[in-house]
Amino acid sequence: MIRLPYKPFVVLTLLLVLWSRGQAPALSEEEVEARVQTISAELRCPTCQALSVKDSEALFSAQMRDKVRSMVREGQSQEEILAYFESRYGEFILRSPKKQGVGLLVWWLPVGGLALGGLLLFFRLAKNQKRSGEAAPSGEETLTPEQIKRIERDLKRYEEGL
Repeated sequence: MIRLPYKPFVVLTLLLVLWSRGQAPALSEEEVEARVQTISAELRCPTCQALSVKDSEALFSAQMRDKVRSMVREGQSQEEILAYFESRYGEFILRSPKKQGVGLLVWWLPVGGLALGGLLLFFRLAKNQKRSGEAAPSGEETLTPEQIKRIERDLKRYEEGL
């Protein structure tokens, strides 16, 4: 068995690296509050349902903001915090649906509806323009002498009847 003289150095270095990875970078209070506001805006208030946790004044929302604040101070990422709340309250707690599965349908359905509406409008306008083009008389069409006599006769009858 060979003894290496630097073995304690390697062990200490490895321990130092592992310890430093577990430490979260210190955030200033302004940075913590900015992250809390950003993350709370992504969460729906379970009490109000129409407001975000950031905008709600409900007691439950205040407790959720405090939990977000403590998780930010622990160094957790936004994704980890949102995943925590989603695991406890379900996907409903997220204000914007995930862009996968049924959530993908929610994101693309309005776009598809607008595209379909635009196509229908385009074809409808093209059809109306084609009809109006057929109905309009061209400059080459003129009345026959028989049609002119008939119109004059009908006008005379109308004027005599007044």
